[in-house]
Order: sequence, then C-alpha cells, then structure tokens
Amino acid sequence: MPPSRPITLIVATTPIPTEGSSIRLGIGHSGTLPWPRIKTDMSFFARVTSRAPTPGTTNAIIMGRKTYDSVPAHLRPLAKRISTIITRDVDSLTERVGREVEVRREKIAASAAASTSAGKLGKVFVIGGAEIYGAVLAAGKGVWGGPVRIVMTNVEKKGYAEGNKGEVFECDTFFPVDEELFLEKEGWRKVSAEEVTEWVGELVTGEWIEEGDVRVQMVGYERQ
Repeated sequence: MPPSRPITLIVATTPIPTEGSSIRLGIGHSGTLPWPRIKTDMSFFARVTSRAPTPGTTNAIIMGRKTYDSVPAHLRPLAKRISTIITRDVDSLTERVGREVEVRREKIAASAAASTSAGKLGKVFVIGGAEIYGAVLAAGKGVWGGPVRIVMTNVEKKGYAEGNKGEVFECDTFFPVDEELFLEKEGWRKVSAEEVTEWVGELVTGEWIEEGDVRVQMVGYERQ
C-alpha cells in the first residue's frame, strides 16, 4: 500500500535573473550556501525538521552525500532526526559516517517510500541537493501516495529587493525548476501562510524578515 503522508522538500533559494524573463532559483555555490550564515533561516530549518508531529515519533531527513558533507562536522549527524543519505558509493560512506546514519544506494523514490511507510517516523523531509530534489519532483504522484510539498525560504539581498536586479548572490547550483513552475503549472499551487503554519507547527506570516544585508520570506507550495 503506498504511503499516504506528505513528503516535504525544504530549501532556501535566491532569485537569479536570466537573459530571458525567467528567474532561476540558486541554492548553492562551491559546495556551500551562496550567502553568509542567516540565523533566521538556519533556526527555522532546525526547528521544523526536528519537530515531530506526535510523541514517540522522529522525523526523517533524506539527502545526498554532498549535502551531508556540507553540514559542519561537529553537527553531523543532525540531532533529533533520522538521517538517510542517498549515494552510489555506499560502502566507503558507511564506513566514514558510522551506524548513526543510514546510507542507501536506492533511488530516492524507494528510500522516501520506505521512510513514509515506517510506523515510528513522523514527517519526512528532503533537504538536498539539487539532484535529490529533482528526483522527487520528477516522480509521478503515484510514487508517494500523498502530496509533495515544498517549504521554501526566499533569500534576497536588500539591493535586489529595492530594484537593483544586479544585486544577487553568486550561484553555481540551482533548484531543479525555475520560478515559473509554481505559477499554477503542473498541478502546483502556492499555499497560504496559514497552511504553511499548519505544516511546520509554528507561526509563518509570509512577511519578509530583514537580517543584516539580506531579507528572507518563508512560503509553501503543494502538488496533489
């Protein structure tokens, strides 16, 4: 029986204008985040991914090897969450990370399906990178049995927000779809701040929050 619970991609993106009219969504540069540490977003990510929906359950986070390696060593594995790494090199990675992290060679669909069907697991989050996000988005909705959700933190430089479209972060890694995907296309809809609040278990207003030279905004999308 296919899992019925949602699978949620959680990601921070920054707009990168192209020569055309589309906007690409940058997520990384040189193996790390394109922007300096943003406390607002990092604490939001930690709270949301570790907050189990019911007592006695633990959330799962699914990621690729590069995403795992991008986490500071003293924070690996991320506490209060079950970590699963998707990689082609299972043996060497298993030896390196130890028994606290599950390492799989399976395709993302099989791994996520196994996670969402496990009884003691709470929510299931996919945290990157681009290839893993892309595999989830490319899978037919029948794979999951439930909706696919995206909890996205929009990150902008203040100059960009004020109209200077050249004020962007340098990116070499991008979310696998551009901004146009979410404009009522391919079954996606942008959800209300109230719905995002319900998903994550804390108040999300949808308002921009300024921190230093950047501003962030938490939004959500869903595909049934």
